Amino acid sequence: MNRFLIRIAAAVFASILISSQLQAQFTITYAKNATPGQQNGFYYSLPLTMIQLDFVLEESQCEPGRLSNYASTYFGSEKAVEYNMKEYKLLDVKMKPVATPDPNATFFVSYGSARSGGKVVFDILPNGIIRSIGSGVTQDVESAPQAPIMAPVPAENCPNCAKSHGYLSLITSGKSDAQLAREAADKIAEIRDSKFKLVSGYYETAFVPEHFREMYAKLEEMEQDYMSLFLGRRVKKTVVKTVYVIPTRHAGPQTIAKFSENEGITTGTSGSGYPIMMQTSSLNTTAAINAPSQTAVESLSYDNKLFYRVPETANVKVSFNDETLLEERLVINQLGVLLMAPFTNAQLEFDVNTGQIVNMRMQ
Repeated sequence: MNRFLIRIAAAVFASILISSQLQAQFTITYAKNATPGQQNGFYYSLPLTMIQLDFVLEESQCEPGRLSNYASTYFGSEKAVEYNMKEYKLLDVKMKPVATPDPNATFFVSYGSARSGGKVVFDILPNGIIRSIGSGVTQDVESAPQAPIMAPVPAENCPNCAKSHGYLSLITSGKSDAQLAREAADKIAEIRDSKFKLVSGYYETAFVPEHFREMYAKLEEMEQDYMSLFLGRRVKKTVVKTVYVIPTRHAGPQTIAKFSENEGITTGTSGSGYPIMMQTSSLNTTAAINAPSQTAVESLSYDNKLFYRVPETANVKVSFNDETLLEERLVINQLGVLLMAPFTNAQLEFDVNTGQIVNMRMQ
């Protein structure tokens, strides 16, 4: 019961209820032309498409090992971590359109003094996007899903991604780093020899497969711990960096972010790395519609007519280093056209994600 009452209250606050005669005159004016301080009226917006790009990154926290100066001596060309730093690898990118009020499609609705008679309901979302007029029926709108929070991903079995398992058994007291390096290198050689004997059948024992895997895994972990003294540690986790982009009608390929192995994803003028590009190519699905010009929309007032939008379909491509990361076909509202629909003696319902009329009932 409480949930039902809450839903009713939300509908009341989300709607603007105007009591007037159905023949009363409403005047629709572009927002910037509304008279300041005008009392009898309110604003509504059509939705704009903002593209949410979620870049999935592998972030490695790199820490040098105590014996990193001896890595090349004992292990040749294997790369050791030399100082504390972070490294990034671009794993994936996900694209999602998000509806938000369009400042270039916001209008002021003015009306005369209210009188008794029929009721005209303008149902508007809390953010200003119109949902319906005349029907008096509010719709349930789901909130846009948030970007998933990615849990840290443990390092895989590799020497450069080692985690400490407590297998180190060197006695360090009174020994130089050179002595410790020699002992650690000998331990690694012993472990590798044990691994070879295990897989080659040297022990002439028929191990149960599960026991065999356990023994080999422990040898791997021991080797990782000792190798971390030379090569350092890379502790990995997966992170998500979100970038929002608003496509425009005349924009060609645009730089939306930069990526570098040392800084990950950066936006704006800061940061280094190679640019990540996005290109929006209209498919001209609304080219045949004879719509009013933007100048006419912004300069004129209209009586008892409401602006709605027919959105455009476009191809959206995200690329990096001349390689396509993601390409999808999306509905881009602001690339479409604005049209007018009379609402006298009519009930109109709008798609709150596009601004298109999705239902019309004549009274």
